[in-house]
Amino acid sequence: MKVLVEFLGYAARKVGRNWLWVEVNEGETLRDVFLKYLGLRLENEVVEALMNAFMRGEVRVAVNGRVVGSLDAKLNDGDKILVFPIAAGGD
Repeated sequence: MKVLVEFLGYAARKVGRNWLWVEVNEGETLRDVFLKYLGLRLENEVVEALMNAFMRGEVRVAVNGRVVGSLDAKLNDGDKILVFPIAAGGD
């Protein structure tokens, strides 16, 4: 299965790109995407910074347009994951 992960604002700057496709197994969660798959494609410090920002409420995650409060949400083929800052503004 494939899911699309898009990054906006701070998250995009941290990751260094706006989106990427991630191949996941059936039944896996957002947490798996961050820890297993993004960890393979991005530096560990970047993944850790995004996870910490999510836990502090500075970054939100939406799946198919719905904001999720937990990284335990299960994923389906073709899901669109959006990682974005809680507030957007100028630099």
